[in-house]
Amino acid sequence: MSSRRAHLLSIGLLSGLTLIAAGTAAAQSDDPDGLAHTRLTLGARQITVVYDSGLRADDGVQAALLAAPNVSADIGVRVARLEGPRTLRVGPLGPEPEPEEAPASGLNHDLWLTRSPTGWALDARPVEPATAEEASKLEESRRIPVSHTATDVAADSLSVRLEPTGDDTGQLTLRWGRHRWATDFEFVELPRRPPPERTSNIGRPSSLTRDSDTSARWRGARLGTRNETAFVTPDGASIQVLFQKELGTDHRDFAALESTADGELVELSGGAVIRLRSDVPLRFGDTLIPTDNLAPNFPGSYGIWLKAVGENWRLVFNHEADSWGTQHDPAFDAAEIELTHTHGGPNTDRPLAVYLVPRVEVEGAVGLVIHWGQHTWEADFSVAP
Repeated sequence: MSSRRAHLLSIGLLSGLTLIAAGTAAAQSDDPDGLAHTRLTLGARQITVVYDSGLRADDGVQAALLAAPNVSADIGVRVARLEGPRTLRVGPLGPEPEPEEAPASGLNHDLWLTRSPTGWALDARPVEPATAEEASKLEESRRIPVSHTATDVAADSLSVRLEPTGDDTGQLTLRWGRHRWATDFEFVELPRRPPPERTSNIGRPSSLTRDSDTSARWRGARLGTRNETAFVTPDGASIQVLFQKELGTDHRDFAALESTADGELVELSGGAVIRLRSDVPLRFGDTLIPTDNLAPNFPGSYGIWLKAVGENWRLVFNHEADSWGTQHDPAFDAAEIELTHTHGGPNTDRPLAVYLVPRVEVEGAVGLVIHWGQHTWEADFSVAP
């Protein structure tokens, strides 16, 4: 065992983490695990991070890791579980830039936040135990480099976010104490394998019946044209947003956005309206967005529309959750909320994307963020009691 491993403080945080599988439909869990789940699906490929949102920055080993101005030996704390498909690359994890053959399975790693005299890293350890020979080969290659910045606002508890930055790329960010760490990830194309020889004209039989649960198929069909961001609370409640894929700044809809008149809504001729689904009522300031809006005992489901109001912007919630992006019917509007809007910065070519951000400044608050090119719109919400 290397000296770096010997010095790591092997505290057993987050043992028994459970993950939502990539093909599983988002729903409130009947057996919540007490952990926060954040996931992002781009091009039907999903990255999931599970973590303990109650992990305190001022407790025991965490305090030694986060508060000390420097360290003399390597120390670390297990902070999360990372799961993704074979196409996911995070630092040294995933397929090689030009792999000779596709990896046999996806990523399933515990993430340790580590600190050494030379800086910070995320140490990724496979959940399945490796042989001693495999472990020695992976000793250094599993260290994921991270950028680190000090923050003015302290985050008492750990938070993780997954931000899409392109059609196939994103950034994983952790906030804890007065620290912020970030690393990029991407989904890559794997070599195509030859299809198996066809031996029959008869397709695979279906076992579907009239009473079959088709939610997974419904979600799979949606992810053929849309991306998804989701957050699952420690008690198992799911909040998810679907948004159209590949609406870049070269699309005619983005050009129309730039000339949206006062009182008009941003239309998407190239896709469906952004769709919000929540197992629990959400409160944006004084505005309640309830569940049961489509049917009793059913998650809240809304289409959400950007609306220009003078120099500002608002977000309109509409009961028609599955309408096309040009078919807004004001008769079904449910609520409007104020948005914070910023414009500028280096991100000139970001495609339309939505993601959820746990806010460290206010306990229990989550940010809904929409970006497109240099535009960013944000609104904070909390789970209503």
